[in-house]
Amino acid sequence: MQHFKNHPETISLESVLTLEIILNERDYKEQIIDARLKWISENDPYNPLKNFGMVDSQSEIDFFVSRQQELEQEKKRHIHQRMLQLQEEIQEIKMDEPPELAINLIGPDYVVQDKIQKYREQETRKREAICHDEVQLITGRYNSLKQQCEERISQARANYQAAFRIWQSAAGERGAGGRGAGGQRGQGDKQNS
Repeated sequence: MQHFKNHPETISLESVLTLEIILNERDYKEQIIDARLKWISENDPYNPLKNFGMVDSQSEIDFFVSRQQELEQEKKRHIHQRMLQLQEEIQEIKMDEPPELAINLIGPDYVVQDKIQKYREQETRKREAICHDEVQLITGRYNSLKQQCEERISQARANYQAAFRIWQSAAGERGAGGRGAGGQRGQGDKQNS
């Protein structure tokens, strides 16, 4: 949502269609590094995260769950903004006089008024159709991005489970080898980094 927080007036159909799942690759990578540093600094033996693979996977899960929520909020906001814009357009159509080139304003008053009314109805339908198409594009793009998040979450969960199994296997080896086999944890972590 950072993209729209900074420039709410720049929300456009083009910006939505070019929107990416990760807005800033550097920030995304720094979040994973921060998660690793936090895990290391806490040094909590009761922490459910036991190796870098699990830390990285959990960080990804957290990131993409949050990103899905942001995308949903952005989608709603963008659609709301587009609907407000449509209302403004319709209001302008109702208030403005139609261009003389668009309709023939010659004839009895009731005929001219009828032509103006039909012109306004036609323009309103045209604008509503354009708005409907844009809302469909917006919805489709955001739903696609949310689906990409879901796929990344599923992959991160699978990676988490794999990292957990590696940790379990290493813990089992340490347990079978006695207390002196503590060096195994470091090797398991190196495999996952």
